[in-house]
Amino acid sequence: MRKKEAHILIVDDDEDILFSARVWLKKFFTEVSCLSEPKNILKFLAEQQIDAVLLDMNFRKGFENGQDGLYWMQEMKTLEPQLPIILMTAYGEVETCC
Repeated sequence: MRKKEAHILIVDDDEDILFSARVWLKKFFTEVSCLSEPKNILKFLAEQQIDAVLLDMNFRKGFENGQDGLYWMQEMKTLEPQLPIILMTAYGEVETCC
C-alpha cells in the first residue's frame, strides 16, 4: 500500500498515545508530528503545513469535560478554518461530543 502525501499532527499529553498513534499513522501518511503541550499548537501550525489534526480533549489533570480540546480546536479553526480536526478522549460521555 502506498502512503498518502499528508502531514498529520497528533496533540496529546500522554506519551504512550503519541508513540502508538505515530507508529500506526506512519504506515499510511508520509509525515506524522507529535506535540505533548497544546500551548505549542498555534506556533507549530504557523510554521508547518498540516493536513489534519488528532487532538486530545483533556490536558489538565482532574478535568475530564473536554473543554481543553474544544478551546484548542477553536483556536486552530481561527488560524486554519478548513483544517480537519478529530477530537479524541479516553473519557467518553455522549454530552461532551454534542
